[in-house]
Amino acid sequence: SSGINAEWPLRPGFYVMDSANRLYMWDLSVRDSTPLVIETYEQKGLLSFTELVPAAGSTSPVLILGFKDGSIEAHQIKEEAMNNKINNISKLESYLKLVL
Repeated sequence: SSGINAEWPLRPGFYVMDSANRLYMWDLSVRDSTPLVIETYEQKGLLSFTELVPAAGSTSPVLILGFKDGSIEAHQIKEEAMNNKINNISKLESYLKLVL
């Protein structure tokens, strides 16, 4: 399935949503060949997502999922996922140079 939405958050990871209602969670500081997590939302129909990043010193980011039935879910990102903060732009540029 082709990706229909992607978001690059404030750490060396990103999310991709495909047309088969799957959400892929990648972290390039861990590995670049496969996603760390694949979640499937077939029954509810995943419509959109976004990551809300709190102000410095606040709680961890929250991933908001929107579904076709009008419901939403909020998932707090684990603290250990935030410990690998790096310059995302340079990481993305380096990665793209390897794959393009």
